[in-house]
Parts: sequence; C-alpha cells; structure tokens
Amino acid sequence: MTLTKLFSALLLTVTIVAAVALAPKPEISNAWMRPNGEGMTTAAYVTITNKDTKADTLYAIETNLATRTELHESYQKDGKTKMRKVDFVVIPAKKTVEMKPGGLHIMLIKLKQDIIKKEKHDLVFKFRRAGSIKVTVVATDKAPGKK
Repeated sequence: MTLTKLFSALLLTVTIVAAVALAPKPEISNAWMRPNGEGMTTAAYVTITNKDTKADTLYAIETNLATRTELHESYQKDGKTKMRKVDFVVIPAKKTVEMKPGGLHIMLIKLKQDIIKKEKHDLVFKFRRAGSIKVTVVATDKAPGKK
C-alpha cells in the first residue's frame, strides 16, 4: 500500500469516528422505577428524545440491581392487559419515545436487593449508534411531577 493510500484510509477512518462522536446522543429524562423487594420484579420508565437526524435503536439496559433486565410492552387482548418482551425499541430521528405504565417499559427481574423509595440507582442504556448512556433512576411510586 502506498503512503498516499495509507494516509487516505487513515483520514477516512478519523472522519467517520469524528462524525459518530459529534452526533447528538439521545437524551434520557423523567427516569423513575417502582420500589420493590429483593427477589421480586419491578419496572422502570423513562422518556427518550432523539435529536439526531438518524434513528437509533435501544437494544439493552444493564444494571447490577437485577438478575435480568428486559424491554417490555403492554398491550390489550380479549379485554385484558398483557405484557410481552421486545428485543429493541427504535427511537426515530427528531422524535421522543415515552416509556410509561401501560406501554413500553423496562423490567428488572429478580432484584438482587431491595429498591427503597427515594433511592437512586444507575441503569446503562445501550444504543446501536450512540453507544452506552448511564442514567440515574429514582425509586418512587409515581412518575415525577404526577400526583
């Protein structure tokens, strides 16, 4: 490989990395979860705003609080509310996705410790484009700002 080709390849790589690094990361707000006891399951809720011109995909949430963490959605069938696991959630470009009771949410399954009201815990959201985003979530009975 000539020195010119090597330099061109290096410049292209740096340009791509810089473009990805400069893309706005999704904003995660209104983060809360329900208190519950060790060994139980709880749910967490957030609002995700994608300010980028390209969609991003949330594919996992990591935490040390639970044995397993899954993305779920609630839906209606035969007049009953049911719930199912989803593998990912697409956050469209320039849009907001709200995770809330009765809709999309995060299940923390088999808690490794008690989640006590007013405590704060970290969750790491994994996006295909934006990478990892650490979010502090407060334990409360109701969404922030709700009575």
